[in-house]
Amino acid sequence: MKLNTLIIPILLSVNSSTLYANESNSGLIEPIMVTIPAGTFQMGDINKEDAQPIRKVTLPEFSLGKYEVTVREFRHFVNESGYDMPTQCIHQLNGWFNYGATAGTWENNSLNTSDFQPVNCIGWKAANAYVQWLAEKTGRPYRLPSEAEWEYAARAGTSSTYYFGDDPSQTLVCEYENTADLTGENILQRDANTSYVNFFNGKSNCVDHSAYASIVGMYKPNPFGLHDMVSNVVEFIADCYRNNYENAPTNGQPWTKDDCKTHVARGGSWHWNTFAVSERGVMGLNFIGAVEGLRVALDGAAPPMEGNTKQFKKALKVAQHSEQLRRDAVL
Repeated sequence: MKLNTLIIPILLSVNSSTLYANESNSGLIEPIMVTIPAGTFQMGDINKEDAQPIRKVTLPEFSLGKYEVTVREFRHFVNESGYDMPTQCIHQLNGWFNYGATAGTWENNSLNTSDFQPVNCIGWKAANAYVQWLAEKTGRPYRLPSEAEWEYAARAGTSSTYYFGDDPSQTLVCEYENTADLTGENILQRDANTSYVNFFNGKSNCVDHSAYASIVGMYKPNPFGLHDMVSNVVEFIADCYRNNYENAPTNGQPWTKDDCKTHVARGGSWHWNTFAVSERGVMGLNFIGAVEGLRVALDGAAPPMEGNTKQFKKALKVAQHSEQLRRDAVL
């Protein structure tokens, strides 16, 4: 039996169920947000064909989720809205990584073991429905972030490959991100008799203590105070995908169109080696995968935390502490 599959639910069932019960009956948990200051940056990458031309982008103040949206937060949306969620998900077989869609939902899949891991198996449509529901319920303009907002926030004033430096030897990343590393390599060989050597961008030369998705906020934040920005799960973005930045907006607004069939995805996941902050992904509108989730954006400054959000923060801290104890006990 997988260690993380066994231990985490035991710890969480004891420590967080009482805190969960204290959330009000309305069920709504507003995300913990971080205010991102207005500013200008150079967006793009001279080494990536689809991230050119590099252009100057100026953004107003906005807010971004401190963490990726968790299973617990997403549950209230599904329960209250009755949204018809997918019942199959890519990568859900007992092996490590399979391309066929099998039974698996946002709430019940073989790779998630905690309410405090980022929600997955949802697809872009459900991610967008969630932020629309959140906006309607709260009266605040919650939404998916634009691609420019995401990169600006991920860079956090830096110009290196990652917000923590260039890290050419891939040894520093495990302090900051849950990525394909030596921990994952060990479990991959054990569970699936294969190796990250077979994957297109290899593995990091360090240990991040998580072979699958991690409870959010377990690693060091970037300079803006955002966690898991370039790994843990891939994040859905508001923009339609185009294969370059010709005529792209320079004011931070999303690049959209009425018949958008593919959207931008940003950041990597626990299953992929670290992606640069400039790396662009593309996701089909109907693709439902187990390494994709979302982070919430909001116009203007972060709002004050209210009751349910405070209770969620306390429960998350308990889950993080329990998970850290588990990691400390593993050689």
